Amino acid sequence: MSLRFKVLSLRGALSVLVILVCSVLSFASITQASEQSSASAADAEGASASPEASSPSSNGSASAGGTNPASTAAAVGTARTSNPKSCSPLESKSTSKKSKSKFLDTPPCLTWLDASAEGDPKAVILAVHGLGLHNGTYKDFGERMAKLEYVVYAVDVRGFGSWKAAQGRQKVNFEDCLEDVHKTLKFIHKVHPGLPVFLLGESMGGAIALRVTALYPNLVDGLVSSVPSGDRFKQGETRLKVALKLLTSPNKQFDVGTGVINQATKKAELKELWGQDPLARMNLSANELVQFQSFMNENFHTVKRICNTPVLMVQGKEDKLVKPAGTMALFNNIACKDKQMLLIEHGEHLIFEEGQFDDQVIQDVDKWLKAHLEKKQTGGHISSK
Repeated sequence: MSLRFKVLSLRGALSVLVILVCSVLSFASITQASEQSSASAADAEGASASPEASSPSSNGSASAGGTNPASTAAAVGTARTSNPKSCSPLESKSTSKKSKSKFLDTPPCLTWLDASAEGDPKAVILAVHGLGLHNGTYKDFGERMAKLEYVVYAVDVRGFGSWKAAQGRQKVNFEDCLEDVHKTLKFIHKVHPGLPVFLLGESMGGAIALRVTALYPNLVDGLVSSVPSGDRFKQGETRLKVALKLLTSPNKQFDVGTGVINQATKKAELKELWGQDPLARMNLSANELVQFQSFMNENFHTVKRICNTPVLMVQGKEDKLVKPAGTMALFNNIACKDKQMLLIEHGEHLIFEEGQFDDQVIQDVDKWLKAHLEKKQTGGHISSK
């Protein structure tokens, strides 16, 4: 057998392996796409005309401090609502070991509270960040909402932010992250007894917020989920790159952040801020990216288990990272009837993080929150129009 023939055979074998790996990576996405065939791109285009959708105008002092929630009190929660048999909560798959100390294994957390406010806080918001970011990206949002008499917490997702320096815990781990958010919610109910608690997440954080709400509906009074879809632009290119890395170095980290940033925004100042942030994580391994995509692909099934918790879903119309049609498909399949779609006319991928919101966004979110606070107090019905 000639050397030329051997080289060609090797290349052919490698091509087959790449095709096989790509097929595995895309199988879940293909399955999900077939299930969502009824919720096509036309849904997104017609969202503004839907009675459940609203489209505000374009996107255009609180004290903040860092704290570890469990360093203040034990994380103990109380079940406040029940779920119908036809819509039971999901089951947690966390593999984290229970610690002997009630203060260990809790996520890094930031808190914003306006100490100068005359009245008592009216509610608590727990925020979860997106891929590659960290809890500090909610600084502007936390300060703004604190002035409106909300207490805002933001946690770091496993593998990001402060977790990067945690020995042996630097890797992405979604199941343990879900448990982290669970513990934080229980802590919040412990230190703010009687206050309604809303969960807010963006992008990957929006998907995490969806899953936590489906798992622990008794701990969440309302959910704000921004761009949670795993249906992204240029997804085929990413799959091929990940497939090649899986074949050669599945655990070696490589730069994915630059591509994400370039798709997420056209703003030079935001690109620079994001790219130079020392707490932002730009490099991930192929195995971590496979775990990420697998988690995101489960969103479609997750939203069907959210039956009683009101949901505000948010999507920027100029998002070039996550397809608006994907977010609309998730919205249409949320089981709870109390749901609203908020379309940001000139919004890019980030809405709440890195101060990308404008006054209209804050007003719309505050209006939705206050409407559901009133509903909780009176037991009445809130129209999602």
